[in-house]
Amino acid sequence: MFIKKTNNLNVLLKKYRYHLLIVLVGLCWLALLNFLLQLDQQTLIYPDCDNYLESAQKMYLKFTGHYYRPMVMAFITGIPYLFGSSDAGIFQWSLLVNSVCWLGTALLLFEIIKHFLAERVAFVFAVLPFFIFGNVVLNFHLLTENIFVFFIMMAFYLLFRYYKTEKFWYLSLSLSLLLSSMLVKPGAKFLAIVVVLFFIREIIGNYKTRSIVFIYGSLLMIAIQVVGMKAQYGDFTISYIDGVTYHNYIFSKADCFKNGKTYHQINNPRAEYLFSLDFTDQKKVALEDAKQQLRNNFPNVVKAYFDNLLENSKSGNPSVFDLKNHQQKSNFSYWKSMVFDATKWQNRFFTLLGVLLALYFGLKYYKKDKFYFFVAFFVGYIILLSGISSGQGDRFHLVTFPFVILLSAKFLSDKNWVKRFSEPLQK
Repeated sequence: MFIKKTNNLNVLLKKYRYHLLIVLVGLCWLALLNFLLQLDQQTLIYPDCDNYLESAQKMYLKFTGHYYRPMVMAFITGIPYLFGSSDAGIFQWSLLVNSVCWLGTALLLFEIIKHFLAERVAFVFAVLPFFIFGNVVLNFHLLTENIFVFFIMMAFYLLFRYYKTEKFWYLSLSLSLLLSSMLVKPGAKFLAIVVVLFFIREIIGNYKTRSIVFIYGSLLMIAIQVVGMKAQYGDFTISYIDGVTYHNYIFSKADCFKNGKTYHQINNPRAEYLFSLDFTDQKKVALEDAKQQLRNNFPNVVKAYFDNLLENSKSGNPSVFDLKNHQQKSNFSYWKSMVFDATKWQNRFFTLLGVLLALYFGLKYYKKDKFYFFVAFFVGYIILLSGISSGQGDRFHLVTFPFVILLSAKFLSDKNWVKRFSEPLQK
């Protein structure tokens, strides 16, 4: 019996050796950066983090919704409140959730790549996202980025399995996650709508099957979110954050260009005015301002958009820039400066590579392989959408970097530049 159990354990270790190694590499790297940068010693809480904490408090303690942060993120964030947790416990929980999602993204990346490259080559590509410094540092903040990346990577993994097997339940789960992702990050709603409409025939053809329940469940959550916002704040909307974002960033900057002023994210009179209104009026004012500027200030809107896009493509990670040397270590400034500079160059490299690969796969794979077309569409969608906002460093674009690595692996495989190392998994 002991020998049989030992043999079974050896089989499992051999089968999942790369998965375990990926997790080990990730945890060691996380621990190393934490040691060098004192990440778990930082006390700065960004306004967005406060919003996510408040959304969890509203859901679990007041049984209401949040005006900016939708319900799925609030649900994930606030789970410790069910067990009597303090607010400090929410931040500890956030580190755990972010880290698990960060590791899970690498594992899913490995699972996809090993189908067209050998496992040892897929392993190399799978651990590359660990060395994107921005994502590592954001594990220590109550933010959506790593959770959102995991949602999307899981959705794409399931879509990949659907194209491999043609089993509808994979597609149903994939679309369900894409729909749910807009309740984590509202900016994903147009992505989800486009992909769901693409598969509308498959959805209609399977509307009576059991597995359609995943899609129905996500649509129900969206309906609850929208109706709840109407009942509580006055509008059928997922969130009021979209109006605030385009009003306070791209259109405020366009207005500054028009009047020959320098745009400032802080001490922005337009933003201060908008925040003085109730949420329904915020939405109305932002929409009317957008219409007016598109009609009468369009050249400056275009200028502001590309200025934002350029800024988001070259900036470093503000969470690294804001790190404090709480332990008074002599080499802290060196490591902080090195990592911050690395986040700038990683942003520039992966953004440029992402644009090129999105164009390549978008044009070449539209009819050939829809899976890679959708991954390319996601990368392009996020980068183009980022031009609406500014002043966030690499936060917008870094969510695309694991997918850029996926497309890079596929591109190198197509060109036979890495196949010589070994053969891919055949399934």
